[in-house]
Amino acid sequence: MTLTFRLPLPPSVNEMLSLAKKRARLGKRVIPIVYDRAKERYERECLVCARMQRILPWPVWRIVAAEFAVHNERDPLELYAGAKWPVDWLVSAGYVLNDSPRELVHVGEPVQRIDRKHPGLLLTIQRVG
Repeated sequence: MTLTFRLPLPPSVNEMLSLAKKRARLGKRVIPIVYDRAKERYERECLVCARMQRILPWPVWRIVAAEFAVHNERDPLELYAGAKWPVDWLVSAGYVLNDSPRELVHVGEPVQRIDRKHPGLLLTIQRVG
Protein backbone atom coordinates (compact mmCIF):
# COMPACT_ATOMS: atom_id res chain seq x y z
CA MET A 1 0.00 0.00 0.00
CA THR A 2 1.21 3.48 -0.89
CA LEU A 3 -0.10 6.87 0.25
CA THR A 4 0.74 10.27 -1.21
CA PHE A 5 0.22 13.51 0.71
CA ARG A 6 0.31 17.06 -0.67
CA LEU A 7 1.51 19.05 2.34
CA PRO A 8 2.56 22.61 3.12
CA LEU A 9 6.25 23.34 2.63
CA PRO A 10 8.06 22.75 5.94
CA PRO A 11 10.44 25.46 7.15
CA SER A 12 14.10 25.28 6.24
CA VAL A 13 16.54 23.98 8.82
CA ASN A 14 17.72 27.52 9.53
CA GLU A 15 14.13 28.62 10.11
CA MET A 16 13.62 25.68 12.50
CA LEU A 17 16.78 26.62 14.42
CA SER A 18 15.69 30.25 14.57
CA LEU A 19 12.30 29.19 15.97
CA ALA A 20 13.98 26.98 18.56
CA LYS A 21 16.04 29.94 19.80
CA LYS A 22 13.07 32.27 20.22
CA ARG A 23 11.37 32.59 23.56
CA ALA A 24 7.81 33.48 24.43
CA ARG A 25 6.94 35.64 27.41
CA LEU A 26 4.14 34.29 29.59
CA GLY A 27 3.66 36.64 32.50
CA LYS A 28 7.00 36.81 34.27
CA ARG A 29 8.23 33.51 32.81
CA VAL A 30 10.18 33.25 29.57
CA ILE A 31 9.89 29.82 27.97
CA PRO A 32 11.02 28.33 24.62
CA ILE A 33 7.62 27.50 23.10
CA VAL A 34 7.79 29.43 19.82
CA TYR A 35 9.16 26.33 18.02
CA ASP A 36 6.42 24.14 19.51
CA ARG A 37 3.68 26.55 18.48
CA ALA A 38 5.02 26.82 14.94
CA LYS A 39 5.24 23.04 14.68
CA GLU A 40 1.68 22.62 15.99
CA ARG A 41 0.47 25.17 13.42
CA TYR A 42 2.28 23.23 10.67
CA GLU A 43 0.70 19.96 11.82
CA ARG A 44 -2.78 21.54 11.78
CA GLU A 45 -2.15 22.69 8.20
CA CYS A 46 -1.14 19.12 7.32
CA LEU A 47 -4.40 17.81 8.75
CA VAL A 48 -6.32 20.21 6.54
CA CYS A 49 -4.29 19.23 3.46
CA ALA A 50 -4.56 15.47 3.92
CA ARG A 51 -8.09 14.14 3.66
CA MET A 52 -7.97 12.09 6.80
CA GLN A 53 -7.96 8.46 5.80
CA ARG A 54 -8.35 6.39 8.91
CA ILE A 55 -5.98 3.49 8.70
CA LEU A 56 -4.14 1.48 11.30
CA PRO A 57 -0.63 2.85 11.84
CA TRP A 58 1.92 1.09 9.68
CA PRO A 59 4.52 -0.66 11.85
CA VAL A 60 7.25 -0.64 9.15
CA TRP A 61 7.34 1.85 6.29
CA ARG A 62 9.53 3.78 3.88
CA ILE A 63 9.56 7.17 2.22
CA VAL A 64 9.34 6.47 -1.50
CA ALA A 65 9.46 10.08 -2.69
CA ALA A 66 9.77 13.56 -1.23
CA GLU A 67 9.24 16.24 -3.86
CA PHE A 68 9.78 19.76 -2.56
CA ALA A 69 8.43 22.80 -4.39
CA VAL A 70 10.56 25.58 -2.90
CA HIS A 71 11.02 29.35 -3.21
CA ASN A 72 14.81 29.04 -3.54
CA GLU A 73 17.06 26.04 -4.06
CA ARG A 74 18.03 24.16 -0.88
CA ASP A 75 21.04 21.92 -0.40
CA PRO A 76 20.32 18.15 -0.30
CA LEU A 77 21.00 17.79 3.44
CA GLU A 78 18.55 20.57 4.17
CA LEU A 79 15.90 18.76 2.15
CA TYR A 80 16.38 15.62 4.24
CA ALA A 81 16.18 17.65 7.45
CA GLY A 82 13.17 19.55 6.12
CA ALA A 83 11.20 16.30 6.09
CA LYS A 84 11.37 16.17 9.92
CA TRP A 85 8.11 18.00 10.60
CA PRO A 86 6.09 16.14 7.94
CA VAL A 87 7.36 12.80 9.27
CA ASP A 88 6.53 13.83 12.85
CA TRP A 89 3.04 14.68 11.61
CA LEU A 90 2.66 11.23 10.00
CA VAL A 91 3.38 9.70 13.42
CA SER A 92 1.07 12.03 15.39
CA ALA A 93 -1.75 11.64 12.83
CA GLY A 94 -1.56 7.86 13.18
CA TYR A 95 -0.47 6.92 9.67
CA VAL A 96 2.75 5.28 10.86
CA LEU A 97 3.70 3.76 14.20
CA ASN A 98 7.00 5.57 14.64
CA ASP A 99 9.94 7.08 12.76
CA SER A 100 12.78 5.23 14.47
CA PRO A 101 15.17 3.15 12.33
CA ARG A 102 13.20 -0.01 13.23
CA GLU A 103 10.03 1.43 11.67
CA LEU A 104 11.25 3.89 9.02
CA VAL A 105 13.51 1.59 7.03
CA HIS A 106 14.29 3.72 3.98
CA VAL A 107 14.25 7.36 2.95
CA GLY A 108 14.43 7.98 -0.78
CA GLU A 109 16.49 10.85 -2.14
CA PRO A 110 14.44 14.06 -2.00
CA VAL A 111 14.06 16.17 -5.11
CA GLN A 112 13.27 19.85 -5.49
CA ARG A 113 11.99 22.30 -8.02
CA ILE A 114 11.53 26.04 -7.84
CA ASP A 115 7.86 26.99 -7.59
CA ARG A 116 7.28 30.29 -5.84
CA LYS A 117 3.54 30.29 -6.55
CA HIS A 118 2.78 26.83 -5.17
CA PRO A 119 5.37 25.86 -2.53
CA GLY A 120 4.81 22.57 -0.79
CA LEU A 121 5.83 18.98 -0.35
CA LEU A 122 4.51 15.92 -2.16
CA LEU A 123 5.36 13.04 0.15
CA THR A 124 4.81 9.40 -0.84
CA ILE A 125 5.14 6.65 1.74
CA GLN A 126 4.81 2.89 1.38
CA ARG A 127 4.00 0.15 3.85
CA VAL A 128 6.70 -2.53 4.16
CA GLY A 129 5.74 -6.14 4.75
